Amino acid sequence: MAVDHTNDLILVTCASGKQAPYLLRHLQPKWKRLRLQASSDASVQCLKETYPSAEVVQADMNNREQAAKLVEGVAAIWYVGPSFHPHETQMGYTMIDAAVAESQKPGSKFQHFVYSSVLQTQLRKLLNHDCKRYVEEYLMESGLNFTILQPSHFLNMFPVAMLAKQTDPVFKAPYNLNAFSFSTHEDYGEGAAKVFEEREKHYFAQYPLVSTYPIHYKDVVAEAGKAIGKEVKVEVVPFAQATEEAAKRFSGSDQPNPKIWDASERMLLYYNRRGLSGSPTVMEWLLERKPMTLTDWMKTTVEKARESK
Repeated sequence: MAVDHTNDLILVTCASGKQAPYLLRHLQPKWKRLRLQASSDASVQCLKETYPSAEVVQADMNNREQAAKLVEGVAAIWYVGPSFHPHETQMGYTMIDAAVAESQKPGSKFQHFVYSSVLQTQLRKLLNHDCKRYVEEYLMESGLNFTILQPSHFLNMFPVAMLAKQTDPVFKAPYNLNAFSFSTHEDYGEGAAKVFEEREKHYFAQYPLVSTYPIHYKDVVAEAGKAIGKEVKVEVVPFAQATEEAAKRFSGSDQPNPKIWDASERMLLYYNRRGLSGSPTVMEWLLERKPMTLTDWMKTTVEKARESK
């Protein structure tokens, strides 16, 4: 069925999160019907102010009744689960079940389930990867038209804008400075929007969407220093402290769920020893251009930070 920018209803979950704004910047100018999911009152209010023409819905995606209402009448879904949530796998199952039920209704307009997963879900030592592996399998066996997108470690998490404000900038690294292949939100959002735009071309595909080949973190720090015009020093945070900070950040609480604590520990241990590697080849193919380089991203991010100041 052809894409209909006027009548197709697109659902974007976790719309106030880190990924969705970079997708929405491409969807909003074309798609007239957007439904944005949020979990909190504050997120709902923020989304209504940012996207006044969109339908904003507060819903618990782990609740079957609310999930069913969330997908009602949609043509395509961008599904990203809250990473490190203690019930992330079950939440994925619930949303897929809701989409299957919606697709089976008489006259259903449902066409496409796009899942934002993570690079290399085979890495079982990483609990946050492993739970997405189960969701991927469940989606593959659901009978839905699906596309699975697999981003890597997001370069946008590197605090270059914050470092630019410091007189003597210090990067407090939560793990050893190993090599990582990075994705950028800018590349990823554009690639995801293209998947929605071309729809059938991407049915049943899995795309590892990485912007760079492996880059050692010391080179990331050095490039940040060039972009802000100051030397950036590095301080590796002790493991116990880094784990506590990560668990609190992922949970949004000073008393994290034990499962979130476990996942944070395993992630930091893995990053300390191995890093995360991938190839930008698929991203380049999808975008039909070279992905952002480390230098480009640093320069652009620092310029935007200075302009906003």
